[in-house]
Amino acid sequence: MAVIKRQDVPTPVLPKETVEVEALGGEVVVRGLLLTEYLDLQASVVAAAPKKSLDGESERSGVHAVLPVLLAMTVLDADEKPVFTQQQWQVFGAKHANQAIALFNVAWRISGFSQADTAKN
Repeated sequence: MAVIKRQDVPTPVLPKETVEVEALGGEVVVRGLLLTEYLDLQASVVAAAPKKSLDGESERSGVHAVLPVLLAMTVLDADEKPVFTQQQWQVFGAKHANQAIALFNVAWRISGFSQADTAKN
């Protein structure tokens, strides 16, 4: 196999999808995570993974804890600015949980996390 030449390598681009969000009155752009964002989020999921307490009950899933974090980083408006902060996504999700979860699922998938990751957490 030959060593590559830089000019022959395509420039990497983040995956993006446009998603209709009825509660917001239009479409948003959901982008994938940058490498450092991906690694930070992955570490957050692992750190927040359910642990058995002394009474045998599991604590909350790490995926639930990172939902507003992921949405705040990846859901953008037409000017590629974040639509909401983490706290605003918490409030939005309280009223529109299904739409927040649908956006999370898109962001999770295009950021390279698998369904198996979700099931484990």
